Order: sequence, then structure tokens, then C-alpha cells
Amino acid sequence: MSEKPEFLMLNNRVMKKFYFCIFLCLFIIGHNSAKAVNWKQWLGPSHNGSLDEVVLSVPKEGKDYSLRWEKEVGVGWSSPLVDSSFVYLHHRVGDNEVVQCFDVRSGTERWHYSFLSGYRDDFGMDNGPRSTPAISEGIMIIHGPQGLVHALSIDEGKLLWKVDLKKQFSSPKGFFGRCSSPLIYNNSVIFDVGGEDSGLVSFSIETGKVIWKTSKYGNDYSSSVPFTSGNTNLCLSFVREGFLAVDIVTGYPRYYAPFRSPIDASVNAASPLVIGNQVFLSSCYDVGAGLWELNRSDKARQFSFTNLWKRKEVLDCHYSTPVSYNGFLYGFHGRQERRPVLRCIKLEDATVQWEEYCGGAGNLVRLKNRILILTERGELLVFTAQSKEFGLLHSQQILGFKSRSHFAVTNQVLVARDQKRLVCLDLNNFE
Repeated sequence: MSEKPEFLMLNNRVMKKFYFCIFLCLFIIGHNSAKAVNWKQWLGPSHNGSLDEVVLSVPKEGKDYSLRWEKEVGVGWSSPLVDSSFVYLHHRVGDNEVVQCFDVRSGTERWHYSFLSGYRDDFGMDNGPRSTPAISEGIMIIHGPQGLVHALSIDEGKLLWKVDLKKQFSSPKGFFGRCSSPLIYNNSVIFDVGGEDSGLVSFSIETGKVIWKTSKYGNDYSSSVPFTSGNTNLCLSFVREGFLAVDIVTGYPRYYAPFRSPIDASVNAASPLVIGNQVFLSSCYDVGAGLWELNRSDKARQFSFTNLWKRKEVLDCHYSTPVSYNGFLYGFHGRQERRPVLRCIKLEDATVQWEEYCGGAGNLVRLKNRILILTERGELLVFTAQSKEFGLLHSQQILGFKSRSHFAVTNQVLVARDQKRLVCLDLNNFE
């Protein structure tokens, strides 16, 4: 058999390399897209402040996460949202509440929607929104402190519908305005409304029409989260009176346990934290923390929650929801104005493993075994989630004081705000 011409052998080698490069590019693109993460609701995609699929790189000593862009913004405690393309923020500028959409790469504004607010804080704290928006199926839901709910299209920022919770349900103002972040579940959106004859209320995300409402419970500053176990789908809420679980589709009450402060001038602000079949609740004002576990009878198709423990002065969370990892909780213990400390406690028996003063309170996000904190002083801290000791890996000043809002993270960027600036940090580039 005659040998192949040399140019054909060369072409074969070139073509093999060419196809290999195409395969490699497609693999990388597919791999990266599979790992894409969005933060489009309160406490992230799993409603628990954690992203198990994201690996966080830490800058070497002397290096920082680079600033991708920053914007001047108005007041409020509403947290930003971010996906692979855009950043969204609900804030207040002058007398207007404003919702803006920015390009995540450049910070260029894509659209904005504004309306007259009319809210005034009785204590002079802040006149901006407290609630964090939620996005699903091209619709954004926002909730203002005066009780106005708006549904906007995320493509153009066009108003789809709005509901006045104060007018329709007599939703009370509370101490610092309405604060319940919307919980979107399938085609519904749920709020802790309160009111004369309601507690939780579910609306159609497409029309704003009421789907169901519970009997009367007082609204507070905690936001509802979903709970799914087998065929059980619940909405969990830390209402004014305590721990409430209802069927998320029908609103039918499934469990209630009193868990509130004896002090009238108090709030429940941290959200319920779901860890497997367990639920952790915590508050200050002489409430403390508690852990409940779901018990199910498959034969009777019934279930109940059992309280495993209640403790005071262990992890009393003022407003920040803790995060969990490998059987331990990490969160801020104590009132915001009284030198709170970061603590690690064992979930099983509520024993304190260690504590660290971080200069004040803050919010937390866990990425695998690393935890990020944005303190109220605007400092970003990164430490290892471990029960032996507090292991600081990185610290960086990224904002000013009054950085009380939660922040949003993807596998590419971190987006955070204070009362003047919105910043977008590149988590993969160091300067």
C-alpha cells in the first residue's frame, strides 16, 4: 500500500487539533454556563444565604478584589439583585422610589422606573425601601415601606400591576415601615401583610389578584421562606406572634408555635433558616433562638414540627440571618447598637464554639466552606467556616458606614450598597 502524501498527513494533524480546540471551547462554555449562579431574591437562590456550587478565590496578601464599577444611589435598606447580565436595585432618590437595572459588566443603566413614595419614618431612621425585590419568569416584584407592591417587567421596567396593601388589607406601618420581602413560588407571590383580618397573603404574580390569605397575624420584619420535604410544600414565617407554617399553595395552616418577645417595642427581623428537615429561628429582645424539626407520619400523611431546643444568650440575631455549614451556625449575636459579636454555635445542642468581635453587626453569605461578611462599617471580611476558631482570610474596605443592607453574590461578582454608593466587585480579578 502506498504511503499517504505528506501534505495529507499534515492536514490530518491540523484538523485533529482544530476539532480538539472546538471541543475544548464547547466544554468550557458548557461547564461555565452550568455553574452560572443568579441572586434574584432575598437570601439568594436557596433562601438561605448560601451558594454551595461557588468556589471563592481569596486575594493574596496585599491584594484586593478589584472594583468593576460603582454608582451613586439613594437611601434605603433594600438589597441589590444580580444575574449573569444585570444588576437591579430598589432605592429612594428625593421623594421618589426608583427601581434601576444596570449592565453587570459596565454599570450602564438599561432602564429605570420611579414613583412618588410618600413614606416618612417616624423615628427618622431612613425613608427608603426596606424590602428586597424578587424576580421570576421575567417579572420583578417590589414592596415599598408605605405598603405599595409593584410588578415590573425586567426587560423594560414596565408596570404590569400594583396593589396597595395598606388600603386593601390595612397593613400596619409598624415601627419602621413595611419590610416583608416577596416570596415567589410558581405563579404566586407571598407577603407578610398583617392587617385587620389577614396575616400572610398570596397574590397571582401575573395579575396581582388574591389567591389566599391566612387568619390574622401581626406583620413584622422577617421575610417568609419556602420549605419542601417530600410532598410537603410550606411557607415558613416568623410573624409577630411566633413561628407559622402554612401550605404554600392553599394557605391552609399546618403549624404554629408562640415565640415572641415580652417587650412590645420589639421586632422579629431574621428570616427562618431551613437546614434539611430543621428550621432555626432567632431574635433579640429577650426571645432567643430555637430549633424545630419536621416529623412526618407517612401512613397518615400527617406531620408536625417538634421543638428540639430553645435558648437565650446563645445566638440572638437582631436583624441578620445566620448561615449554616456542616452542623454549625455562623451569625451575629446581640443587639446592633450594643457591640454584637460573630458566633459559631453547634446546631445540635446550641453550644457556643467561638465568638469574634468584627466591629459591629453585618450580613453573611456562605460560598462552600468560606463565609463573607459585609459589616455595617462597610468592611468585607472573608473567613473559613470551621468550628475550632475564627480564621480570617481577607479583609477589604468596600463601602462607607451605614452598610446595613444585605449583599448579592454570583460566581463572578459581588454587588453591595450603602446609603450613597452601589459597588460591583469582580471576584476573579485582584488588584
